[in-house]
Amino acid sequence: MPYLLYYLIVAALLVLAAVLLGRALTFRSRRYRVEPVPGPEIDAGRAAERLSGAIRIPTITAADPEKADRAPFEQFLRYLEEAFPAAHGALEREIVNRYSLLYRWRGRDESRKPALLMAHIDVVPIEKGTEQDWLHPPFSGAIADGFVWGRGTMDIKNQIILILEAVESLLAEGFVPARDFYLAFGHDEEVRGEEGAVKIAALLQSRGITFEYVLDEGGAVTVGAMPGVERAIALVGIAEKGYADIRITAEGEGGHSSMPPPHTAAGAIGRAVTELEKRQRPARISPFLKEMLAYIGPEMKFGLRLVLANLWLFGPLFKRIFVNTRAGNALLRTTTAVTILEGGSEPNVLPRKASAVINYRIAPGEDVAGLLGHVRGIVGPEVKVEPLVTTEPSRVSPVDGSGFETVERAVYAVFPDAVTVPYIVMGGTDAIRYEELCEQIYRFTPMLISAEDLDRMHGTNERLSLENIERGIRFYSELLKA
Repeated sequence: MPYLLYYLIVAALLVLAAVLLGRALTFRSRRYRVEPVPGPEIDAGRAAERLSGAIRIPTITAADPEKADRAPFEQFLRYLEEAFPAAHGALEREIVNRYSLLYRWRGRDESRKPALLMAHIDVVPIEKGTEQDWLHPPFSGAIADGFVWGRGTMDIKNQIILILEAVESLLAEGFVPARDFYLAFGHDEEVRGEEGAVKIAALLQSRGITFEYVLDEGGAVTVGAMPGVERAIALVGIAEKGYADIRITAEGEGGHSSMPPPHTAAGAIGRAVTELEKRQRPARISPFLKEMLAYIGPEMKFGLRLVLANLWLFGPLFKRIFVNTRAGNALLRTTTAVTILEGGSEPNVLPRKASAVINYRIAPGEDVAGLLGHVRGIVGPEVKVEPLVTTEPSRVSPVDGSGFETVERAVYAVFPDAVTVPYIVMGGTDAIRYEELCEQIYRFTPMLISAEDLDRMHGTNERLSLENIERGIRFYSELLKA
């Protein structure tokens, strides 16, 4: 009998090994082999000059629309009209809510659903005290060392210029797209898009317009972004996380610090913050993450491929390892970031009130109501919980639809050595405002960047290479011709 049990265990292990190996060996992603085709003639130098001119106009966003300097936005609209005369002659243009833009390029077949390409006009301000750290002034639009320098070269005036460059290049060839294309450029994406994208989407909805697919800013092509993957990865966002700023407030006795109560208001907030950081939302391997891993897994070495192909067995191990990296943690869960602490004005005076603001990025599959319940359950009834700003996570768009396939083919036409990978965008975009108009919404910016370049977005020495300018024009040309 012991021998029979031994043989049964060995047989079971062999079967398990065969299943694991079989899954790993058949783990394959979809890649389109796109033969290079002649594209429009691209003058990257001329495009760099146009981008430079756009950067020199400081369209800085402001949370309060009444406090924003609107003169640069009006100047920017005039600049685009002057810089791209062919596009403005051939496309229909509307100014929406004074500072946002909506274009329509009529296609050959009105029976086909149109597509929408997006970007935004506004940029974030320069952090005070960092101006001297820029190699070139942030609104100089300097062209030097093979780059265009300045705020907006990566986020995201580049996308506006590259789209219009592609349109102009194709118009010069007499090209007319097969379907209608709309271009939507909001003016306040950096402060949630209420005055720009929301108004454009409402206008389109009032006209009964829906889209085959929507493409906004998002992931890029990166090298070394994923451990164990040597090939460049083109990250195409299929959804974006939700957003919540939640303030927690505790009240206590005031008075002199020489005779304190057992717990002060500041102490109560400190304890609440500690618990919120310690007891975060659970890490989970969501369906979207499985989709992402299914694309990227085949590019990894066999050991990692074995794990990713068999998450039904190795899932707990994968989570334990992956959650220890900042990027992995953000992919696995709703993140918790304590950003503001307030309370007290003098070292020897007890504060009557103390508060903290926690920023959450809500993972798809969760919602604001569940998050508020989580926070209240941890801090207890003595601490007030107040949502300040909230946005639900977006829908997750399909990877097996025509929109994703179109974007994927354009990626491989311009970045043939990359592998396209669907992922969740950690920040917010204007794209979420178009969910009523389209089921296929994607987020991708066609540029090849490094980890160092990622830190330049919203940071110091933002820049875009001339090679990326050419890549971007070719990418949008491929989309418009698809």
